[in-house]
Amino acid sequence: MCLLPWLYTHNAVQEISDNVILYDLSKIRGTNAILSRVPQDFSGIYVWYRRFSFDRSAFDDPEAFVEAVLNELCKEHCAEREGQLPPMYRVFLKPETYFYKEDSLRKFASNQTFRQLVLTLLENSLLFQQPMYIGKATNLYNRIRSHLREGSKLRERFNLAGHNIDQCRLLLVGMPPELSSQYNEQNSDFESELPEAESEQLVEDILSRLFLPSFTLRYG
Repeated sequence: MCLLPWLYTHNAVQEISDNVILYDLSKIRGTNAILSRVPQDFSGIYVWYRRFSFDRSAFDDPEAFVEAVLNELCKEHCAEREGQLPPMYRVFLKPETYFYKEDSLRKFASNQTFRQLVLTLLENSLLFQQPMYIGKATNLYNRIRSHLREGSKLRERFNLAGHNIDQCRLLLVGMPPELSSQYNEQNSDFESELPEAESEQLVEDILSRLFLPSFTLRYG
C-alpha cells in the first residue's frame, strides 16, 4: 500500500482551489510563520481538523504501533457537555476514551500489512473524520490569530482534551466577493462563536449541523 497522502500533499500549505487553502500547522514553525501564509482581508469559513502523524517505528514495530494507536484513542474526541435535565437535574457528559479491543489490536499488530493499513488510514483522516471546529469570520486573518494566541478559548479547549492546536490541520474557505460582508470586524482580537455576517453565519450553520464539529459548544 502506498503511504503517500490521498487527499493532500506533504506541503505545509496547499491551495486546493480558488480561495480554498489547507494548512498543516505541524510543518510551520510559530504563529507568525502561520499568519504570514494566511491572506489578509479574507472573509469566509475555517475548519480545524485533527492531524495524525506517526514515526517510522510505528510502521515497523508492533509494540510501537500499539502504543501509538492507543495514545490517539486515549485523547478525548469531543468537548465535555453540561446542561439541565428538568425538573431537578443537571447532566454532565464526558467522552469515553477506554478502548475495549486492545487484545485484538495487539494480536493484529504483528501483521505488517495491518499496521500499514491502519496508520495510512489515520494519516489520511480527512477522508473520515468529524471536524473538530467550524467557524466563520469577516476577517479570517484576525480570527486565526485570535485562536492561535496563548490562552485562547479554543486552544485551551483543545488542550484539555489532549490536542495541540499547533499540530492540527486548518482549512480556510474564502467567501466569493459578491457574498462577502461589507464591513470589517470591530475588534480584531474578538473571539466568539456569535453571528458576524449573514452569509458566513449561514454557511457555518449548515456545515455545523451536517458534520457536527466535536469541539463547537453551540451553533450560530
